[in-house]
Amino acid sequence: MIFGAIIALVTAMCAAIMTVAGMHYLRVDSGSGESALSNLFSSTEVHNVEFVEIKNVVITLKSNSNNERYLLLGVSLATSDPKKTQSAEDMIPAIRGATVALLSDMDYQVVRNMSVGELRDKLNAAYVEKFASLKIPVPFDDVIISKMVFQ
Repeated sequence: MIFGAIIALVTAMCAAIMTVAGMHYLRVDSGSGESALSNLFSSTEVHNVEFVEIKNVVITLKSNSNNERYLLLGVSLATSDPKKTQSAEDMIPAIRGATVALLSDMDYQVVRNMSVGELRDKLNAAYVEKFASLKIPVPFDDVIISKMVFQ
């Protein structure tokens, strides 16, 4: 019985010591706003992302009616390197051409019913194909649709 009481007392003291030490160690520094564990879970590597904006690509879409149907598209290309940014800017005419070539053959209702993600994937595939045909590496990491207006 005494042995059990000693074990319980030692366990309680260890728990109290560990609680006080943990509170002291994990306390947030009021000056920097960081705790001792902040550096374990934060990235020290800085990632720069630059965007190349391609504004107002107007595409005539096929239509079953007598009315002309248009799509006004704004696309941004995300790059992670200034050299890639410059290369993407230099290739804007090819990117515009690939966009028009892809979408001008499509029916208005088909394009209208696509989600933004589906359209983004189709554009990305068209751009990859265009750059492969030019034997140039793709100068951007992601395609972002920033504007999509149907008429």
